[in-house]
Amino acid sequence: MSSARARRWVMGASALIAFAASPAGASVRHAAVAVAKADDHAKDEAMMTALLARFAKAPGIFARYKEEKHIALLQAPLMNEGTIHFAPPGRLARHTTKPIASSLVIDDKKVTFGGAEGSESLDLGTNPVARAFVDSFVMLLAGNRPGLERYFKIKLTAVRGPKAAPDAWHLVLVPRTSPMDKVIKEMTVDGNGLAIKEMVVRESSGDWTRSVFTDVDTDHPYDAAEQARVFRVQK
Repeated sequence: MSSARARRWVMGASALIAFAASPAGASVRHAAVAVAKADDHAKDEAMMTALLARFAKAPGIFARYKEEKHIALLQAPLMNEGTIHFAPPGRLARHTTKPIASSLVIDDKKVTFGGAEGSESLDLGTNPVARAFVDSFVMLLAGNRPGLERYFKIKLTAVRGPKAAPDAWHLVLVPRTSPMDKVIKEMTVDGNGLAIKEMVVRESSGDWTRSVFTDVDTDHPYDAAEQARVFRVQK
């Protein structure tokens, strides 16, 4: 490179560096960042709309789960595992198989729980915290956005990066209604397409619960015979 060309190159580079460091350069950078954020927000909003629409069309969902509940007074978390079943529009069953068999069945406004020793029911209309917590999971699986937004501030973001799956997402739900906002700090859900992979519930007390889902089947229609068998307390 000739000395004249070298000088021109240095002068040009210096001018670019000076512009980047100038107020005008800062404005351009800030504008570019704002545009990128707006674009990401629009993509996230479109992703949430599409995802909930797909949930609303799912014929039924089955998954296995493993749960760990961390309680401040205990040195080790409480562990359990079992299966989850969902049939639209609002039937949900969670059957724990380890360490002790038990069932939790949600059908419309009633929760039934128990095991081999018997069962009892709770009217969700008399317990607003339980109602909101139960409804949140059911509404997510049913793709009911207005219902979710009635109870929570919701924010879904696509998981980005070279190693991220194309349909990976992260959902944050922060309670907006009392008394649930006094009990639950936030809930986060991670998934890939319709397959929910993990849910974390953080309580205001500091306790928290992590559930991991595997063998997720998002195309599982429940016929009448299977519904009668699954959506009841297991003896």
